[in-house]
Amino acid sequence: MRRWTVLCICILALLAMPLAVTAALVGDENVTATPDNETGQMDNMTIAGYIAQDENLTRLAEALNVTGLYDALNTGGPYTVFAPSDDAFNALGNETVNQLFNETANLTTVLQYHVVEGKYTSANLTAMAENQTGNQTGNQTGENILGIIGGLLGGGNQTGNQTGNMTTLKTLSGESLNVTVSDGKIMVENANVTMKDINATNGVIHIIDKVLVPPGMNLTVAENQTGVMANETTEVMTTETTM
Repeated sequence: MRRWTVLCICILALLAMPLAVTAALVGDENVTATPDNETGQMDNMTIAGYIAQDENLTRLAEALNVTGLYDALNTGGPYTVFAPSDDAFNALGNETVNQLFNETANLTTVLQYHVVEGKYTSANLTAMAENQTGNQTGNQTGENILGIIGGLLGGGNQTGNQTGNMTTLKTLSGESLNVTVSDGKIMVENANVTMKDINATNGVIHIIDKVLVPPGMNLTVAENQTGVMANETTEVMTTETTM
């Protein structure tokens, strides 16, 4: 009798083992099926690292390597980078881009003009622009009254020339950038932000559709290309011959 009892216990134990193994495997699958981090994938990459792997920022990545600014955007920060897309560089024309890439000092200045110390998300920029505009409106109430009187007396036209809300950021080149927010759209000088809030470990990237040119710097404009000069007045007309 005892032998039969022991035998039954052994049989039950053998039958239970596959069930236990299956449960363990199912449990492991449930644990590993969920990725470690489903959101904010760029949180594990630096600004330079993201630019280096983005197929739409190959020109910018090359420029960072040429000027040696890759290391700064890979280890320093936090920074806010307004990153021109490949289309933005292509709009300058190949001759202009090639010339710029051969002039390392100018290229460095141009790149620094796209970088601001500190991390400014689109929400930060919007709040700053609204706050600055609100302060300006409050401070200019008395000035508007004087402006109206001046207009009646034949003074110049002083109607506002700003649209939307605007704030100013100082760049690594020492120059300032005007950031305008209107109807949810963000513009940096005359460039549109086409993709915003790419978060990195050392800051944030906003992709723009134009290459920003620091005030006072002239770039050679390829034929049929316009709007890439920092100053509207160029010296192109000086090539006219004098009789």
